[in-house]
Amino acid sequence: MPTKRRINWDVLRLLAVLCVLLQHATRVGPANHPELDRPHFVFGLEFGASTLVVISAFFACVSLSKGEPARFLRNRLARLLPPYLVAVLGTYAVLRHLAPDGWSELTSRDLLVNVLMLQSWFPDARLVDASHWTLPIQVTGFLAGALLASRLRGRSVKALLWTLVVVPVVVKDWAIPQGLFNTLYNGVGAPRAQLFAIGIAIWLWSRGRLGDRHLFALLTTALLAQAWHTADLPSTVGFGVLLIAVCAAAGGRDWDVAPVRLLSRPIRWLAGISYGVYLVHQELGYLVMARVAPHGGPWLELAAFTGSAIVLGWLLTAFVERPAHRALTASRPTVAGLLLTARLHAAQSHLGSVGAVPFSRAPLWRPVNHPSTSAAAPLTAGDVALSAVSPQLR
Repeated sequence: MPTKRRINWDVLRLLAVLCVLLQHATRVGPANHPELDRPHFVFGLEFGASTLVVISAFFACVSLSKGEPARFLRNRLARLLPPYLVAVLGTYAVLRHLAPDGWSELTSRDLLVNVLMLQSWFPDARLVDASHWTLPIQVTGFLAGALLASRLRGRSVKALLWTLVVVPVVVKDWAIPQGLFNTLYNGVGAPRAQLFAIGIAIWLWSRGRLGDRHLFALLTTALLAQAWHTADLPSTVGFGVLLIAVCAAAGGRDWDVAPVRLLSRPIRWLAGISYGVYLVHQELGYLVMARVAPHGGPWLELAAFTGSAIVLGWLLTAFVERPAHRALTASRPTVAGLLLTARLHAAQSHLGSVGAVPFSRAPLWRPVNHPSTSAAAPLTAGDVALSAVSPQLR
């Protein structure tokens, strides 16, 4: 019998996306485009996207624990690739034809690299939207998770977690000079590997397969690695605070308390479109800010940035993500759907989904009609069958 879906993951996902929006609107936008008004405040901490990657890694483990890696990979790719492709093509077209002079220097080669999710392998290529840096990394994580889920058990999983955290730090100096090793290091997302390790570790801990001390040691080391890779201590501290909340969501009670309960419908709705919001908010949002700048000040620009992200994110979710996912995962897919799914299996891709928890502190997998917002993770040994399936939402 399906149980009530927990709201804590929606709150976390929404909070992480809000941090991304604020940082891009108040810090990155005015820095990149001086013609925009100076904001009344600057949110300079950069940890929202990293938190989304961790959450998605956690739920990738939840799905992989069911023991169907091929289905997991198909479902993730079917959900994430169609809206990503539409977002890339749409943003590219708008920037090429509507952006002010000097705002964009994108070329057809840049578009091709972005469509194929090869940004990390071609560092000279421009990103169509800077927020899309997470997607190629998630691609590698999903593929690795599907390949390794049935091969890792017990100590090998724990050894893998420490490998993901420590090895990229140890070999980082070797990757600084331009060359093959540098390309491989950044292409597979090694500087972000600790995010996958964090998500996997929290899932193992929530299942009682990783002790409190081991989790604390791993998270502490991973945060040190994050600070080393990013050279941004304040953002790392903020990231650590959100990780405490992630652990509370994974191992504690549902956050269905009075203030959250009153706002549960808008929270769930916004969390449900947050992947779409993430895909289209930044570059298109800056154009919207520039259009409204002559008619108001920084507050109007921030409102326009946020409002346009919500509207465009909803459109992308309602008319691309959800119908495409239904079509590509139908029990009797079309020939085109089969061909696309086969290509997706051969490729790589991104982002996760979420669920609810009845009898254990690990949440259940979420089905089709709840779009996902975050990113994904690899590797986890799947030996725990989930006891129920949440009816909806992400």
